[in-house]
Amino acid sequence: YREDYQAYYDRHAGPDSPALRGADPAIVLVPGVGMFSYGKDKQTARVAGEFYLNAINVMRGAEAISSYAPIEESEKFRIEYWALEEAKLARMPQPKSHATRIALVTGAASGIGKAIATRLAAEGACVVIADLNLDNAQAVAAELGGDDVAIGVQADVTDEAQVQGAIDAAVLAFGGLDLVVNNAGLSISKPLLETTEKDWDLQHNVMAKGSFLVSKAAAKVMIDQGMGGDIVYISSKNSVFAGPNNIAYSATKADQAHQVRLLAAELGEHGIRVNGINPDGVVRGSGIFAGGWGAKRAAVYGVDEQELGKYYAQRTLLKREVLPEHVANA
Repeated sequence: YREDYQAYYDRHAGPDSPALRGADPAIVLVPGVGMFSYGKDKQTARVAGEFYLNAINVMRGAEAISSYAPIEESEKFRIEYWALEEAKLARMPQPKSHATRIALVTGAASGIGKAIATRLAAEGACVVIADLNLDNAQAVAAELGGDDVAIGVQADVTDEAQVQGAIDAAVLAFGGLDLVVNNAGLSISKPLLETTEKDWDLQHNVMAKGSFLVSKAAAKVMIDQGMGGDIVYISSKNSVFAGPNNIAYSATKADQAHQVRLLAAELGEHGIRVNGINPDGVVRGSGIFAGGWGAKRAAVYGVDEQELGKYYAQRTLLKREVLPEHVANA
């Protein structure tokens, strides 16, 4: 197809003309199955499909009267490569870094997860907002542009069936899965002697087990696709740094950090990259800190809760507070 199209282009514009743009086929017909449209995003693919259906209707209408005859090839070229349209295309911005990619982010209805989903959508990805709170997930999806750009799904990452449901929703809505961000989490700040078995199990189920279930389901899709992919873990600086009154949270974050190493070694042969991000305390915009964690950590360090972000900032070389957007950028 590329060679035929290049020859078509060269016949009318010459072999020294600029490189072709958008030469890949947009429509594939499978007899007995249906029509598949492709494009750089869901909206472009839908428009391509609409164009195709309109063209078929024109041909059907013509053949109802007599027969359909296309315009001359030179006239087609003049329409496709109209000089003013070419000039406009030349000024268009470069493709976005995540254009055509399909991403799923867990815990994406607030805080770091929302910031990551927002950044991915801005970079051209189609995003599945997976969260325990369905209403909030759907609200974030609507903010990002609705069904063409994002969908919201409910997913308790401790439940294998719900995790699989979220992965299936991504594949059905957008056609595949290229990028998964394990972000869902919670925290309970207690000293060792006050940490209950329930506290321990809850945090390990959500973060260690949850990340495992999400990565397993996502990796199966990525391996079947044969196109590689990315799995990203949002763990914590607590995975490598020991602090007081934090045994359950820090231990499960260390578990996540080692999952990154293990899966990177195992999935690399399939072209699947696995990476981890270890943020310091993200106070502003964080669901974890708003849920009582901030007050408990402030008490541990002997500072006012409102000053906790500034306190954390002093522990860094740059003396700057870490925000959800910084983690999204990473």
